[in-house]
Amino acid sequence: MLNRTTRHLFLAFAFVTTIQCHLSLAQDTGSDAAILDAQVDQKIETPDKVEVDPIAFDEDISTRLRNIFLATGWFEAAEVKTDEGVVFLSGIADTENHREWAERVAQRTSDVVAVVNQIDVKSRPVWDIEPAIVQLRQLGRDFVQLLPLLAVGMFVITLAYLIAKLAARIARRLTARRLDSQLLQQVIASVVAVLVMLVGVYIALKVSGLSRLAVTVLGGTGLVGLALGFAFRDIAENYLASVLISLNRPFNVGDLIELEGQKGFVRRVTTRGTLLLTVDGNHIQIPNSTVYKAILTNYSSSPRVRREFVMGIGYDDSVTEAQQIVHQVLVEHDAVLDDPAPLVLVDSLGASTVNLVTRFWLDAERFDAASVCSVLMRQAKTALSDAEISMPDEAREVVFPDGVPVAMLTDEAAANVSAPKRDPIPSEAPSPGKDSDKAASSNAEGDLANKDVTIQDHAKDAESTEEANLIS
Repeated sequence: MLNRTTRHLFLAFAFVTTIQCHLSLAQDTGSDAAILDAQVDQKIETPDKVEVDPIAFDEDISTRLRNIFLATGWFEAAEVKTDEGVVFLSGIADTENHREWAERVAQRTSDVVAVVNQIDVKSRPVWDIEPAIVQLRQLGRDFVQLLPLLAVGMFVITLAYLIAKLAARIARRLTARRLDSQLLQQVIASVVAVLVMLVGVYIALKVSGLSRLAVTVLGGTGLVGLALGFAFRDIAENYLASVLISLNRPFNVGDLIELEGQKGFVRRVTTRGTLLLTVDGNHIQIPNSTVYKAILTNYSSSPRVRREFVMGIGYDDSVTEAQQIVHQVLVEHDAVLDDPAPLVLVDSLGASTVNLVTRFWLDAERFDAASVCSVLMRQAKTALSDAEISMPDEAREVVFPDGVPVAMLTDEAAANVSAPKRDPIPSEAPSPGKDSDKAASSNAEGDLANKDVTIQDHAKDAESTEEANLIS
C-alpha cells in the first residue's frame, strides 16, 4: 500500500514538474512556438487510444511507440524512453507535422503521464527540388488521367462550333425577311453564334471535369466584355454607330453630303467609317461615330435646289426695268423651274451700284447648278448691256501724296500730239461675242447636265471592295 502511494506521489510530482518546464519553455521561446504553429498546414489523424496492456510498463510503452515510429518511415534514429510514465522522444522527423503527430500518439498511449518531445525537424537543403519533382509527377499523372476527358471535351467544342455556324446561318435568313440592314443581320447572327458557342464551351469544361473553370468562364465573360469595352471604346462606338446609320439611313450611296467641313459623295459605309468621294476625286474616310453625331447636310435628299447670284446696276438706271430684263432671262431658260417662280430682288445699295439678288430653283438631278448659274449670269449681263443699263464697278479713291504735276502745252506742241493709229473696223462686221453671250449654253460651260454620276464612275476602280457596304 505504501509503495503504491509513494509511486502515485512520485508520478504526480513528475507530471507537475513537466508542466512547469513546458510553461517556462513556452514563456522563454514564445516567438519560436508561434513560428512552429504557423508552419503547421494540416493535422494528421491519430488514434484516440493506443492500448498495450491493462497495466503497461515503461519498457512496453517505449517498445510500442518505437515500433510505430519506425513503421511510418517518417523518422530517423527515433528513440523512445519511458520513465515512470513520462515519455521522452528523440530523433529526426522529416516534417513538422510528423513531429507533432509523434507527440500526440505518445500522449494517447495507455499509462502515459506526460510527453517530452525532443524530436528535431530535418532541415531541407537550399537547392532542394524534390517537392517540385513530386508536384510534376503528380501533374503528369493527373494529365494522363485527364486525356480521355479532354478528347470528349474537344469533340463537344467541335460539335458546338458546327451548331453555332448553322444557327448563325438560320438567324441571318430569318432576319433577312424582316430587316433590310445587312449590318443588323450580321450582328444578330453573331450574337446567336456566340451564345451557342459559350454553351458548348461550358458543357465541354463540365464533361472534362473542369467545373470550376466552367463557372469561371461564364462569370468572367461579363468582366472580359467590360474590360474590352473600355479598351476598345472607340471601335465599339464606331461599330454601334454603323448599326444606327444602317437603320436610320440618313443618306444613300451616291448622295452628296457635307459634314465636319468635308463635302463629297457617299461611296461606302463599313463597320469602321464612312467613305466619301470629294468633287476633286479624293477619298475621305470619316469615323461612323463622327458621322452619326455631326451636323450633316444632304444635298441629294431633294432634287430641287435653289441658287442665287448678285448683279449691280448704276444709280441712274431704272431698277424696275433691270429687274424685268433679268427676270425674263430666268423665265426663258429651260433649266429654271416655274414653281417656285424665280425672283429678282433689290438686295442692297452699294457705294456705286444698286445690287440685285437673283434667286431661282432648278432640278439638280438633271442639271449642274454651277453651270446653270454661269449661263444665267452671262445672259443677264448681255441683256442689261443691250438695254444700255450700266453696271459700274465699285468706286475707288486714288490718293497722290506728292501731288500731280500739270504742264501747259503750247499750240504747236498740241498740234504735234497725234492720237494712236487704229485699224479700221468694217461697218458690216458683226460684233464678236454678242450672239454667243445669248446662247443657252456654251462649250466652256458644258451641256449643263449633272456630272455627279460621271465623277463617281471615275473613282470605282480605285475603291476597295473587300469589306461589305452596309447601306448598299
